[in-house]
Amino acid sequence: MVFEGKPVKNPRYFKATRHSCQTRLLAVPQPVGYHSAMKRFVLFALVLIFAGCQRSHQPEPATLTFARGADSQKLDPADVDDGESIKVLVNISQGLVRFKHGTTDPEPCLATSWTISPDGLTYTFNLRPGVRFHDGTPLDAQTAAFSFIRQMDKSNPAHLPDATFAYWSAMFNMITAVEVVDPMTLRLRLREPNAPLLASLCIPAAHLISPKFIDQRHPVGTGPFRFVDWTPNERIVLEANPDYWEGRPKVQRLAFKVVPDSATRLIQLQTGQIQAMDGIDPNDLPIIKGDKTLQLLTAPGLNVCYLSFNCQKPPLDNKVLRRAIAAAINKKDIINDVYRGAAIVARNPLPPFVAGHNDAIPEQLYETSQPWPTVTSPLRLEVMTNPRPYLPNPLRAAEMIKSDLAKIQVPVEIVPNEWGAHLSRTSHGDHQMALMGWVGDNGDADNFLYVLLDKDTATLGSALNICFWMNDPYHDLMIAARRELDPAKRAALYHKSQEIIFEETPMVPLAHAESLMACRANVDGILFEVNGDILFDKATMK
Repeated sequence: MVFEGKPVKNPRYFKATRHSCQTRLLAVPQPVGYHSAMKRFVLFALVLIFAGCQRSHQPEPATLTFARGADSQKLDPADVDDGESIKVLVNISQGLVRFKHGTTDPEPCLATSWTISPDGLTYTFNLRPGVRFHDGTPLDAQTAAFSFIRQMDKSNPAHLPDATFAYWSAMFNMITAVEVVDPMTLRLRLREPNAPLLASLCIPAAHLISPKFIDQRHPVGTGPFRFVDWTPNERIVLEANPDYWEGRPKVQRLAFKVVPDSATRLIQLQTGQIQAMDGIDPNDLPIIKGDKTLQLLTAPGLNVCYLSFNCQKPPLDNKVLRRAIAAAINKKDIINDVYRGAAIVARNPLPPFVAGHNDAIPEQLYETSQPWPTVTSPLRLEVMTNPRPYLPNPLRAAEMIKSDLAKIQVPVEIVPNEWGAHLSRTSHGDHQMALMGWVGDNGDADNFLYVLLDKDTATLGSALNICFWMNDPYHDLMIAARRELDPAKRAALYHKSQEIIFEETPMVPLAHAESLMACRANVDGILFEVNGDILFDKATMK
């Protein structure tokens, strides 16, 4: 930078013009007593100039900002059950296996290979050499074992007192021992065969974290990004892991910004304040598709939206009435109106791309031959008031169902509930009918069919089977399928179970919503997975 002295009427002032990082001061006349003050000013200016010149050679790191509707709850992979926490964690931590891109098929990750004993009771994993956690700790069998042992052993110091480890009790409780075979070989022993286990090991609850650092707000994994900072309800900032075993990400910084309103997120995307977002209102799809500066990313949704019948409460304990209601609901109209086409009709609770889906089940139930009981009092249809990943406009869907049922003289009263109250009422069985949905965890049929409809999950107060449908032949199929390791035989068991669901109609599967996100046109390489994970390790910004 060059300061150029110029003749001016008032010698107390000079004019500055920026040219380079060189400094030249030209003498100008100064009044008595002015020299000392001016010297201090010039020195201060030089400091600022030097700092500015230094910064010009050290530009701010490129940051990709992703906006979402809410903040994460915690960042301990073993103790999260909310989507916003998982969204961040899948870019920080990893498991022995992961889902192959675009599928729910397990592939190697921190384990390069594995073997399963013929009886299905022993899983042996060969670990990937040369991997380090973000704090420098090497990955070996001992450090890998830590992430499992801390969950199963209540006396372990890392079995945090405030943690619930809900996924461990639900999906990994058949593991009886975690063994270090040699420095790079880990073994899991089971009390009984569990066919979904390998898929379950892909989810964050089975991710590995460094045994040196246990902080539910500061995870230390092996993934492509490492934690930098968390400002609650504002943003979480990650930076590229320079030692990532698959190669350093192109994006230097990754920020997860909280922007609760979907319309505001879209405006920020259009103006370039953010580079990507999710939680898209289907009504905004034409705007995104028509904007050349944006691009829409979609993935088939690992979810289901359904109408639940409480099969323990009259008159919905009558199968004929349930089938009449199911036949009356126009699923395609709901898809077109509520989802704006960004969903497919659900034949079964199980999404069609999940192994075991029965394609022979019709999309729509047609039941007109048998008379159903007259409904004299309105059936109460309870509905959440807030959008969900599987249902963008719950109240509108409820109104459409009410209109359809009026055509068969079944009156309906819509009962709106705040989300927490909705979960409480349905899990306690206080409803007659309810709109509900499920987002899958591990891409396995068991995670839908057993969780949503087995009698084991129909306990009042904590029910996930909010249909409260108790069917022994169905239960026998669920247990047999969980223990069956042959994929073809297992699929046959699930096909039979879906025939029972169709015949008994404890629920009406309505839709499988597409997963939607949008980004700037100059952003490429974001991996949008079928389980909803958004991975940024291959992302670039042009």
